[in-house]
Amino acid sequence: MRYLLPLAVILGACAPAQDDSSTATADREYATQVEAPTPDYALLVKQTRLEGEGYVRRDATGPMPTDAKAVGQSWFERLEAGNLLLGAGFDGKGPGGAVTHLDVGMTESEFRSWTTQNGWDVPAHISWSFVPAMNLPAVSEAASEGIRVWPASSARTGAQNEALLAGRVELRDGCFWATEGEGEADKLAFFHAEIGLDRDSEGYFILVDRVGGQTRARLGEAMSWGGPPSAYISSEAERDLCAACGDAPILVVGSPESSERFLTNCPHLRNPVAPPPPPGAD
Repeated sequence: MRYLLPLAVILGACAPAQDDSSTATADREYATQVEAPTPDYALLVKQTRLEGEGYVRRDATGPMPTDAKAVGQSWFERLEAGNLLLGAGFDGKGPGGAVTHLDVGMTESEFRSWTTQNGWDVPAHISWSFVPAMNLPAVSEAASEGIRVWPASSARTGAQNEALLAGRVELRDGCFWATEGEGEADKLAFFHAEIGLDRDSEGYFILVDRVGGQTRARLGEAMSWGGPPSAYISSEAERDLCAACGDAPILVVGSPESSERFLTNCPHLRNPVAPPPPPGAD
């Protein structure tokens, strides 16, 4: 039976930040983008996907040994300690069985290098899955000068909740602010590792898919995302975010997408038609 282990969701508050900023930082000007015109998503959804190391599943090739439970537990803990465990499967009907599958937050080549460097023999009775490579940097050079800090997870993303949520993410004085639904964007946004920041040909700050390279949204647009999303937030990332942007709740927005892009991909949802009543209904 398969058990997925999503990384913890955080909607916490920053502690009051210490004022240790330098004079140079105080004098620097940062970007603001709270609104943006909608680009041509009919064209953007046709962007060629970047090629690179893809998702890999490696099936088990050997029998389960007598010490399978102990072996699986050691690998479970090894991955968990490095924030590399995205999911696990166990023999039987509960997590007390031996590990039979592990979802790893690395590419297959990264995993191979990691195990080789540590001199670990990879057990053949466990099946494995590996994430695709990210082909874009977290923040492009064109976007880096406008922001104080990029608030994204350092760990790859595992299984997520998929309720459709709506809100906005905007950039104000170099910090990313978000809201769910209507109202003021008064929470500090935090993204999945697979989301990056760039500027498009018209100069607008955009969220991009670091794996495939697609434009997902311009900051300030109405957006949607699956959720409630979860993400790993290290103590260092939380500290840096709060120090740069102040005392406010942190909202994990995960992997936002422009609502217009979503509707461009799913045009039948733009003007949904109510289903006909069942036969015999008044």
